[in-house]
Amino acid sequence: MKTLHLCPILAILIVLAGCSLQRRGVTATPDERAGPNLVIYFAQDNDTRRTARTIAQKTGGELFDISGKNPLPDTLAYDTFFVGAALEEGRIDAALANFLEHTDFLDGRVIPFWTSRADSSPAKDFNGEFEQLIHGARFLPGGGLQFTGRVKAKDIDEMAGAWAETALTELGTRRAAGGDQAEDMAKLFAAAYHGRLGPAVFQDGDWTLEMDGVRWYYAQGRFLRPDDMDRPEDFRPQFMYRYFPEPPANPKMANPWQNIANRIISRRASLSSYRAYRPAVSSGAARSPFFEALWQARTREESFSHQQWIDFLGRRVQIHQHIAAPLGRVEVRISELAKTIPEITKWRDSLDSITGWNWRNIAGSENRSFHAYGAAVDMLMKAQPGMETYWQWTAAKGIDWRAVPSDKRQNPPAAVIRSFEEQGFIWGGRWSRYDTMHFEYHPELLILGQS
Repeated sequence: MKTLHLCPILAILIVLAGCSLQRRGVTATPDERAGPNLVIYFAQDNDTRRTARTIAQKTGGELFDISGKNPLPDTLAYDTFFVGAALEEGRIDAALANFLEHTDFLDGRVIPFWTSRADSSPAKDFNGEFEQLIHGARFLPGGGLQFTGRVKAKDIDEMAGAWAETALTELGTRRAAGGDQAEDMAKLFAAAYHGRLGPAVFQDGDWTLEMDGVRWYYAQGRFLRPDDMDRPEDFRPQFMYRYFPEPPANPKMANPWQNIANRIISRRASLSSYRAYRPAVSSGAARSPFFEALWQARTREESFSHQQWIDFLGRRVQIHQHIAAPLGRVEVRISELAKTIPEITKWRDSLDSITGWNWRNIAGSENRSFHAYGAAVDMLMKAQPGMETYWQWTAAKGIDWRAVPSDKRQNPPAAVIRSFEEQGFIWGGRWSRYDTMHFEYHPELLILGQS
């Protein structure tokens, strides 16, 4: 038997509940590490058929022979799919390749296995070929079972059972390390801040991200350095919620964050109700060290050293160097739209000021404002009688800010809001405590909102 190390698999935000499965008249309880699972195989020889049956017995899964007449069961009913066949002259069988090409696994975990004879198939790693054939799945590389000459049934059972136990152990390790959310969040941030963060990697039993030569580990809702992993409650988590951007004026226009969301956040989550995760936080917990490192803003001096002045919509604005490019694209888009939308020209002419970097906390809070990072801009319009901009300013007038309708707020044109959101900025006018002049860079929230 050729033993291969199993690699990371992208977990899903919503885990389907375990249940009993019926297989050939025998009740099989799925192993909790794999959840409900289906063992898919192409039974062109007895070795593969017996290997598949042993894996199903070991994992408590159902069997599905693609060469049979029965239709494929609903893939949404399973968490994990073990997929295998015998190699033909060192190649994946064409029948299995065709089946995989036309199958959507709905973000279930797919782990391949293959059998071969030492005298007919070279010993090689077929994980890459399997991964190219898989569609709509979260791939976890598996391995092969190589036989020499005639092999007894009990030996196949022993080898296949050991292989299945290795796969189950790897699945269990990932579930124990924050499970579904840990992997999704690591990959979400890696995609959102690809210029600052390395790829999400499962390492040392946890999902991790690398930044500036330091590896950060996901621990109960927050990314932490190794020395802080044993006390996650002493640090405030990243603030995550589903932000829904401005819909396009033309329904046929593509959302720039949708494709990224489809690659990262499980579609199974979108088929279930979303529940925000609220990790435990100790009294007096420290601010998120991850965001302060991400924006190079652990101190005022460090933050200031990464700011730069730019020209933006006719104003000089000081912002973090990493948002200069996306803000430039926002300006180009607004200028293009202003040629055909008079409302945008009117809004641009009404701007009283544009401000960026400001080393301070959020008003009435110990949390850093994104202005302290230089990752936010305030675009303040000239005051208009009867119109409101910021909930605290409204409350200071003795007005019930919660009762102010949208048409009584100084909102930028919808096309302007969308121009910012397309480049990774969220708008404070969507908050219940509205701040209609405020935009801050949060691409991870735009991606999450599209899942």
